[in-house]
Amino acid sequence: MFKSRRPTDPATPARLSLRNIEDNLCFSQHEVWAWYVLPTQPWAFRSDRQREQLMYGFGDGLAWLAGHRLHLRVTSRPYPTAAWAKRLHRLTPDPLESEGVEGWSDHMVTMQKHLRNQTMAEKQVFLGVRISNRPATHRLIAALWRHPGNIEHARLLSKVEQVSETIRLPGLEGRPASAREMEWLLRRSMGIGLPAPISLCASESSTWDADDLHSFADEVDYHAGPLSKTVQLTSRTTADPLERHVAVLSVGRLEEIEAPDPAHEPWLAHADRLPFPVEWSCQFDVLTGVDARKAIQRKLLVVRDMQRHYAEHELDAPLALGRQADQAREVEDQMARGADVASTRLHGWFRLAVAGRDEDECLERVRQVRTSFRSRRVALEQPRGQFGLLREFVPGEPVSTSAYRRRLPVLYVAAGMPTSSSQLGDRRGPYVGYTVGASRRAVMFDTHYATEVRETSGLVPVVGGLGAGKSVLLGQITYEAVRRGIPSVVLDPSGPLARLTELPELRQHSEHLDLTAAVSGTLNPFSVVADPHRSGYEDDVAFEEAKVLASQDRKLLAMDVVRMLLPASVASLPPTALVISDAVRATGGEPSASLWHVVENLERLGEPHGQVVANYLRDMAELPLARLLFPSASSGEARLGAGLTVMTMPGLVLPPRSIPRDHWSTSEQLAVPLLHLASWYATRAVYGRTMEQRKLVALDETHFLGEWSAGRALFTRLGRDSRKWNTCVLAASQNPADVLGMDVANFMSAAFVGRIEDEDAARDGLRMLRIQTGVGYERALASLSSTRGDAGTREFVMRDVDGNVDRVSIDLTANPGLLAALNTTAGRHSATEELEEQIA
Repeated sequence: MFKSRRPTDPATPARLSLRNIEDNLCFSQHEVWAWYVLPTQPWAFRSDRQREQLMYGFGDGLAWLAGHRLHLRVTSRPYPTAAWAKRLHRLTPDPLESEGVEGWSDHMVTMQKHLRNQTMAEKQVFLGVRISNRPATHRLIAALWRHPGNIEHARLLSKVEQVSETIRLPGLEGRPASAREMEWLLRRSMGIGLPAPISLCASESSTWDADDLHSFADEVDYHAGPLSKTVQLTSRTTADPLERHVAVLSVGRLEEIEAPDPAHEPWLAHADRLPFPVEWSCQFDVLTGVDARKAIQRKLLVVRDMQRHYAEHELDAPLALGRQADQAREVEDQMARGADVASTRLHGWFRLAVAGRDEDECLERVRQVRTSFRSRRVALEQPRGQFGLLREFVPGEPVSTSAYRRRLPVLYVAAGMPTSSSQLGDRRGPYVGYTVGASRRAVMFDTHYATEVRETSGLVPVVGGLGAGKSVLLGQITYEAVRRGIPSVVLDPSGPLARLTELPELRQHSEHLDLTAAVSGTLNPFSVVADPHRSGYEDDVAFEEAKVLASQDRKLLAMDVVRMLLPASVASLPPTALVISDAVRATGGEPSASLWHVVENLERLGEPHGQVVANYLRDMAELPLARLLFPSASSGEARLGAGLTVMTMPGLVLPPRSIPRDHWSTSEQLAVPLLHLASWYATRAVYGRTMEQRKLVALDETHFLGEWSAGRALFTRLGRDSRKWNTCVLAASQNPADVLGMDVANFMSAAFVGRIEDEDAARDGLRMLRIQTGVGYERALASLSSTRGDAGTREFVMRDVDGNVDRVSIDLTANPGLLAALNTTAGRHSATEELEEQIA
C-alpha cells in the first residue's frame, strides 16, 4: 500500500522580502511597489536656465508623489561591447582586408577587449514607488493561490495608473520597468560588486512566483561578522568562486547646496567622476504639505519654549537659537505660500555601496569616496550593520536602521540630479574616445550616421589651436573609415597624415599623392571641378542646371586663382577685376580650358592693363610649382581611385595669418592658390563616384578658403551636397571664425573644438557648438589638454549629430601602430616606444 500524500507540500521562502513580481509590480509580504525606469539627462555644457528646468522638473515630479515612499536605485550597466561590435559589423558590408595583417574581425575583437578593460559603464536609474500596504485578506488569498488575487489587482489598478501618469510627466519622464529590467535590477542588487549579469532567464514570462525567487537568492552567498566593515560576497554562478568585498556608506550632514552649482556637477552624480563604480540606494518618504508643516511647527514650538526658558532665568539666549527660530519661520512661510516644489519635504536615507576585490581595496575606495564628497561639503559615514545596509539595495527590502535619516527639502534631492549623465556619440560607429566630464562613457562616431539616419549634412568641422590634436582626430576617423571600406581622400599640406598609407593594414589599398611631383596641370582650375553625372539627377532639367552651376564654379575659381597669383598692388586695382572677368568669361567655363587660355584672352583684349596682367601670369608660370596650374601639351590627369588617398604638398610655405598680403613672398603667394585648388581637387572623389556610395573627404588648413569667394562656394557646395552624395567632410582649421564666416553654420552636423586660449576665438567655438556664451564655458575650452598623461589621447569638446555636447578624450592606446603614425609631438619616437612597452 502506498502512503497518502500530504495535503500540502512544505514551502521554503526565498531569502527575500519579495513574494511575487508581475511586470513592474513587486509584492512583498506587507507592501506593493511599482518600479519605473528614468531616462538619463545630459548636464554638461548646458545653460543655467536649462539646468534649472531639469532640476525643478525633477523636484516637481517628486512633489507630485507626496504621500508615497520612494526607492531610488542608481546603478550602472557595462557598455554592451558585443552588441555594439555586431551592429558595427552589420553596418560594414565590405570591410577592408589585407593579406598577412590583422583583419577586420580581429580588429573588432581588439576594440572589444579594450572597451571592457576601460571599465566604462552606462548609468541606469530606477525609481520604486510604494503603492499601498497589503491588507491581511489580500495576503491570505496570495498565500493560498501563490500569487496576488484579482481583487487585489483591481484595487491597485487606479493607484498604479495615477502613479504611472505622474512618472510620465515632464521632469521624471519615466516608464514602467519591464520584467527583464526588473530581473536585471534584482540580480545586480543581489550581487553588488560582482560582474554584472550577462544572460537573463530564457523564459519570456513577465511574472516571478515565490518558488522562482530562489533564482536570485541562491546565486550569491554573504558573509559578514558582527563588527565587520565590509560584507564578503561570493558568486555561486561560476566554476571558480568569485569574491568581492562591499562597504555601504550613508550620507551624514549636508551643508547648504547651491542649485544649480556652476562650479560642480550635481552632488548625487558626483560619484560618477570616480574611476570605479558606485551605486546608490535612497529610500525616503515624500511628505505632504500638511505633514511637513506640522513637523516644522513642532520644531518652532520647541525653539520658542527654549527662548522663554532663557528669558525666565534672565539669561541671554544663544545666537544659534535665534537663527534656528528665524529659519523655522522662513521655512514655515515658504511651505505655506510657496509652490509644491519649494514646500515639499522628505525624510529618508541615502546609501552608497563601494566594492573591491579584497577588503583592503574596498576600504581604500571608501576613503577615496569620502574624500571626494568632502569637497562637495557632504559627510559620508560608515555605520554598523553592513549586511542589513547592503540588503536595502534590493527592491522590496526594508530599511535596516533609522540612523542617519536626513530631513531635506525636495529641492536638495532635485539639485543632486541623479539622472544626470553623459550622452555623446551615435552608439553605432567606431570607438573614438571617452567622456572626461562628469562621467566616463564610451563615445562612438559613425561618419555616415548624419547622412544615412538623420538625413542632414555630413560637414564636420574640427578646430583648435596649435597642438590641439586636429591631425590625430582626422587620422583616427579616417583610419576607421578606410578599414570599413569607405573610400577616403585626405588633403594634408604639411604631410604627417601620409604615414597612414604606410600602415601594414592600409598599405595595399592606399596611395600617397605628392602634388608637388604630380603631372603638369593636375591643379588646373578648370579641370578640378568635376562634371556632373546624369545618374545623379532625376530629370534633364536638373542635370542641365547642374552643368551650368559647374561651369560657373570653374569661372569663379579661375578668377580667384588669377587674382591670387598677382601681386597685391596689381590685384587691388579696379581695372584688374574687369579684364580678368572678361578673359575668364571668354573660356565659357569648359573643363577643357586652362589658365593658358585666360592668358591668351588677356593678350587679345588689346588693353594695356590686360597685357600687364598677362605678363605677370607668364612670369608666375615659370616657377617650378606653377606647372601644376598651367598644363603642358602632354599633361595627363591624376586619379583618386584608391581606398585611401593622401594628398600632400611638402615644401609648401603658407603665409602667416598676421602678415599682410602686400608682404608675402613669391613662394607664399603661390602656396595659397595651390592649396585652394587642391581642396577643390579633393572633392572630385565625391562627385566621381555614385551618390549612394559612402565617401569621406578630410581637408586641412581650410582657413585659407574662407578668404576667397571660390573657397566659400566650395564649403557651401560641400555642406549642401554632402547629404545627397552620402559624404562625410572633415574640415580642419585653427580658428572657428574661419568656418563660421563661410556661412555653413546651418550645414554642420557635428563639431569638434579643441584647446582655444583666446577668449574671442573661444566664444566663436561655443557658437559652433551651439552653446550659450558669456556664462563661463570659454574657460572650459582654454582648459582642454592637448595631451592627457600620454601621447595616446587628446581632448575636444564634441557636439554630436543629436545635439549632445560634452568633453571627449580621443583614445588611441588600443592601437599603438596608429598612435605612432599620428603622433607629431617633438620626441615622439621615445614617447611611442615607452607607450608600447607599457602596453606590452
